[in-house]
Amino acid sequence: MTAEKPVIGVTKPSQGDNGAYALVALGVSLAGGRPVAITTESKEPDLAISGVLLGGGDDVFPMLFDDTPKQGYVYDRARDDMEIRLAQAALEQDVPVLGICRGAQLLNVAYGGSLHLDMADAYEDAHYPDSLLAKALYRKTITTSAGSLIQKALGAEKVRVNSLHKQSVKELGDGLKTTAKEKNGVVQAIEDPNRRFVLGVQFHPEFMLYRSKFRHIFEMLVNAGRTSQALTPLQLAMMSEDATEGKEETRPDARRAS
Repeated sequence: MTAEKPVIGVTKPSQGDNGAYALVALGVSLAGGRPVAITTESKEPDLAISGVLLGGGDDVFPMLFDDTPKQGYVYDRARDDMEIRLAQAALEQDVPVLGICRGAQLLNVAYGGSLHLDMADAYEDAHYPDSLLAKALYRKTITTSAGSLIQKALGAEKVRVNSLHKQSVKELGDGLKTTAKEKNGVVQAIEDPNRRFVLGVQFHPEFMLYRSKFRHIFEMLVNAGRTSQALTPLQLAMMSEDATEGKEETRPDARRAS
């Protein structure tokens, strides 16, 4: 049995991204859940996790999907490894998973998929305003698939969302479906229809919590967590130890979740 407030493990970098995490945590709290930060350095030995939220951040290490790393770019390979292991454990236990931006991309990679390192090079009409103000205010239209989790959450076929990403899903991982796209073809949501709740969204719903439709995404995650199995403290501790050991290497063999 899960607690009255399902514990939602929210991944984030060990350093930084505190503002984004605070908004994600707020979204989880407003939905009736208890957010707990998970990083490569944190451990929560007394808690069982009833839902997993893979948060945003820097690029996923390209060699995990057989691509070439950017020259001079600093990748958080320990975080990649930890999140892939966490996603795998959640999927094995049928614990609900939500990925946001980088988290959606990481989820796709965990299923064996790949990413476009620069969507502006991969798609026509994929150049978006890049200033701080534009990232806060710019919106683009996505089309959701009938019967999908994302359409149920947003309550409409077409929805305006924000745009804060430069990378995007390329080849889908095994078992995943694209359930929202832009007109130019950029993937905006992925799901595993064979599991209770596995959803990745390319946009950032935590920055639009003032709209009820985006709060619904967090509500669906928390509600799914109320009736799920839980990742035990022992499982979480083992993943944390594995991630620490992996700081000096990347494990491509850990990339497939199902």
